[in-house]
Order: sequence, then C-alpha cells, then structure tokens
Amino acid sequence: MESNVLWTSFKQIADPDVKKQIIMNYTNLVHYVIHNSKFMTFNIMNDKDYFQFGIEGLSEAIDRFDPSVGTKFETYAIQRIRGKIIDELRKIQIKPRVSNSDNNIFYSNVSLFAPVSEDESCQLYEILPDNKELPDELLNRNEIKDLLFKAIENLDEKEKLILTLYYYENLNYKEIAKILDVTVSRISQLHGKIINKLREDIKVITD
Repeated sequence: MESNVLWTSFKQIADPDVKKQIIMNYTNLVHYVIHNSKFMTFNIMNDKDYFQFGIEGLSEAIDRFDPSVGTKFETYAIQRIRGKIIDELRKIQIKPRVSNSDNNIFYSNVSLFAPVSEDESCQLYEILPDNKELPDELLNRNEIKDLLFKAIENLDEKEKLILTLYYYENLNYKEIAKILDVTVSRISQLHGKIINKLREDIKVITD
C-alpha cells in the first residue's frame, strides 16, 4: 500500500494494522535518531531500551501528525522520537560515564568550545580560572579536561542533566525547560549556577 494511501486510511479509521505498517515503514527514523545523537554516551539503558522508547515516540508521532499542515512527517517524527528518549532518560536521572576507565569516552563527547549561554559568545572551557591563576603544569589541554571532568563529577544529577542536554544534545533553554517542566528563566538561572559551581570547584582543585 502506498504511503499516502496508508496515511489516509489510518487517519480515517485509525486501523491498528495500518498503523503497524506505517511504523514499519519509518523504523529507520528510530535508528537514525539513536545513532546520530549522544544517547549512547551514557550507560543507562541497553540498545533495546533506546529502540523501544524510540518506537514509542514514533507511535506518538503517527497519532498526532496532521498531514494537512504541510510539514514532512520525517521532520516531525524525528523530533518526537528524540524527545521521547530524552524524556525517558530524564525520568531515570541520567548519569554520564564518570569512572576512570570511561574517561576517554566521556572526554570525546565533551566540547570545551561549546557556547556557555545563548546570548554570549563564551565557551565551556572559559569556566576555568584565568590561565594566570593556574599552575603551569595544568595548562596542557588534556589536563584542562581533567580539571573540568573532576568538577563535573561533583554536580548533582539534575545539574549533570542540564549540561548534557545543553552541551551534548545542543538543546536550547526553551527545549530544556519543557523537558524539566520549569520556566526558561529558571533554566537560565540553573545554568549560571552550574557554571559558577564548576568555576569554584576548579579553583579548589587547583589550590
């Protein structure tokens, strides 16, 4: 059955069998979202869990999609799938891999040069004290990463989640606020608090 015929049939009678066929047609979108996001950085769920939540997001997208709006289903579905997985990660309190054996995996996904805020051209590495305040032996790039890593370890799970969504998943304040069910201004405040906490922790580490 052609795609447009499937959609017309499903929207008219909501046939479960037709919906299953539509899901099968777009399962590749679930794989796309999983393999093009940073979800696998975290050892919280196995591949089957990520896929299951992705399918649930796809199912919700099919139910809510309105073909008459003119938006491509693929674009809409990818957002719903990604949102569903992130929401499930939030529910179980996401934990980055922080054991020593996982340092390289963690570092490979940390961008020291990502923006710190939406209205400033700051960079994440700028949370570090001025270079003049750091011992000469800590000016190596890898050692700077170590400083940041140790400071992040001291954050609570909600703070780690905000950093994860903002720096790893590239969500903006509005998107993060929706996930955490708080205001945009609250996310801005929390983000500023996190950055200040990291700065203070790094100063303590380097003293």
